[in-house]
Amino acid sequence: MIDRSTVWRMTVARIRRNPLSSAALILLMAVSSATAGAAVGAIVTAHGSTERLFALAGAPDAVQMHTGPIDREAVDAFASSNPAVLDHQVQTALALPNVDLVLDGSNDLARTGVMDLLLVTQNDRFDHLLAPDGAPATVRDGEIGVPGYYADAYQLDIGDPVQIVVDDTAQQFVVGVVIADAQMGPSLVNSKRFLLAPSDWNSLAPSLETERILTFRILDGAGEAFASAYREAGLPANGAAVDGSLLRLITALTDGIVAGLGMIVALILLVITLLCLRIMILTALAEDARRIGLLRTLGFSHREVAGATLVGYAVHAGAGLVIALAGVLPLMALLTGGAGSFAANDTWAAVAAMGAVFVTAAIPVGIAAYLLRRLRGITPLASAQATPGVSTRRRRLRPFRHGLPVPVSVRLAIRSITARGLSATLLTLMLACASILAVMPLRLTQTIAAPGFVTVMGVGQSDLRVFIRSGQGHPEALEQDLSSDPEIERLAAAASYRVDLRAAEGGGDSIALDVGDLQSFPISYTAGRAPSRDGEIALSTLAAQSNGLGVGDAAEIVVGGSIHLHQVTGVYHDITNGGRSGKVTAMTAGAAQPLWRTIMVELTAGVDVSAKAAALSEDHPGVSVTELDRFVQFTLGDTVERLRAASVIAWLSASALIVLVFALWGRLDVARNRSDLQLLRLLGWTTAELRRITIVRTLAVTTVGVLGGLVLGEAVGPSALGAVLSSFGGGAMPLVSPDLAALAVAASIVVAAVAGSFVAVSTLPPLRNES
Repeated sequence: MIDRSTVWRMTVARIRRNPLSSAALILLMAVSSATAGAAVGAIVTAHGSTERLFALAGAPDAVQMHTGPIDREAVDAFASSNPAVLDHQVQTALALPNVDLVLDGSNDLARTGVMDLLLVTQNDRFDHLLAPDGAPATVRDGEIGVPGYYADAYQLDIGDPVQIVVDDTAQQFVVGVVIADAQMGPSLVNSKRFLLAPSDWNSLAPSLETERILTFRILDGAGEAFASAYREAGLPANGAAVDGSLLRLITALTDGIVAGLGMIVALILLVITLLCLRIMILTALAEDARRIGLLRTLGFSHREVAGATLVGYAVHAGAGLVIALAGVLPLMALLTGGAGSFAANDTWAAVAAMGAVFVTAAIPVGIAAYLLRRLRGITPLASAQATPGVSTRRRRLRPFRHGLPVPVSVRLAIRSITARGLSATLLTLMLACASILAVMPLRLTQTIAAPGFVTVMGVGQSDLRVFIRSGQGHPEALEQDLSSDPEIERLAAAASYRVDLRAAEGGGDSIALDVGDLQSFPISYTAGRAPSRDGEIALSTLAAQSNGLGVGDAAEIVVGGSIHLHQVTGVYHDITNGGRSGKVTAMTAGAAQPLWRTIMVELTAGVDVSAKAAALSEDHPGVSVTELDRFVQFTLGDTVERLRAASVIAWLSASALIVLVFALWGRLDVARNRSDLQLLRLLGWTTAELRRITIVRTLAVTTVGVLGGLVLGEAVGPSALGAVLSSFGGGAMPLVSPDLAALAVAASIVVAAVAGSFVAVSTLPPLRNES
């Protein structure tokens, strides 16, 4: 048996012979292990943080927004008579125009039409606004609690000034606490609550419009029964309705996307690590076969030699493990952002991350042990071969034709690829993984950041979106003014109503029904088409799924107590209105006043969108005018920025890995073909000509691998994005068209492969012409 000191000396000697390869493998193992651990920890943190935030806040299970007066006694009577209701509250909020909020000297005019500002006091029993320590937040007179979204956007700290302008008079406040809101905290929710002391709230109440937030705590599993009973009771419902499960999903969306992307990156890195390890082991067997054969001659079994060799890779894995353990927690903090502030137990997330690091670090050792079974083939006799220990099985090559109009170096490169098809296939697979790793995060980021992404939210793509709440503004006069405006190319108006949807087989749902022009600014449909005449309806994904409806099915719409039959013509994405909505071209008789009206506007070429939005807002008080680009920026901006940073890291990692892989592959190739290369040198080939064979082979394999990765990424990208959006009523959607940035990233993988090949052929000792 080989003693420990000998094993250790063998390991040190192997590292000294190839220090760069050893360092690269250690770094690769460390990066893949740390990324996997950070991704697992981020997922655990995001889930735990969301659950603890909802538990501490006493988040409601059902929320109903309502504008206008309500009958509180009717609401109380309904809640007390319904056995599914555990508790309920009616919170009165003051609606504050964005321009009247001044944060540290800057007003919030830019978010007009994107974010609705609500001034509230702390709730008594549940649905609390939380302080950073997890307790219900409190503010004194003259202080204001600012939601985390605005604190981050304006970089606010405790004590910073805040002004609320009411009746042309600015009332001074200071930031007393940065609050967490389980219900309206995420950037995707376009309402934000600011906390005031009761006396300050009462002083502002006479000058501002009010909005009610009806919240309910209900029994588990009673959500559908409660929603049906609420509709039948005819209680206030002229605003958005959201259930607790959707609130949880939206809260976890930002960190869920980033953590999910981190997990994809970790898996791809692990695949590349294992393929790279395979190349290193085969290279070592080719270079050390004579030493191994000598050990066999001395009487050591292949198991003893394999065990001694495996120690070296275990040392590499151990070094990578130490580095990964040091970097996993900072990397996890980068992925989670602020999600960890309400984590139920940071220890569990850390333990999960560490466990993932250990498992990921152990996988390469197991693969190494599997590959070292090849030592059985290295016998004292086999050690006399040119490249012992490496399989010499090749395809039967056709005779070399000298008369073809193709350079000899190109033909030799192609022959070397076809001779070792398995090696070329694995290398192509590695390149495909690297191109996916580099390009897919960028493509997903570009898609989410694109203006067309609003189609996932059930909104057509336009320059401006004019929003008019019920009882505000003068929609008919506004539409007439817009129609005669020479700076407006076209527009489309729609009104939204709250109606009941019923399937023919039973069940029911409350949906927001959009009525109007559905053709001018179309949205994307996952199935079917838009309604084109009376009696047809399109449904959002969640509305269709919850009622078991599909294209061609019959659906009943209850309007004003009367039932109207419609045929479902299409299903579309929507994460607004609680994910449950519908679209028709015309409303039947008996409809009540619309909840709101929406006008989509496309401007003529050359008109400044921002200036036009500001002018319309000034000319039509009470109307929200939103630029669609700003809507995406202010609702998805934080997610996009974090994804963009992750994309850059993934791209740089992929490029560095490919340089490493091709440097190692070049060493293996030379070790395998040293005798052939020596023969070519004897025939008069120069070192530069021999290197050209390696570069041509690299370009051929790289082109196939990168193109395959791009095609695969474009194929699975929509499904990867849809996997996240499906929980919110979305689904698979096409990626935006590739641009120069995506093509440049793909080209960088080819450049990295060529650079790695140059490193391989430049650092090896020159093959001498011994003639």
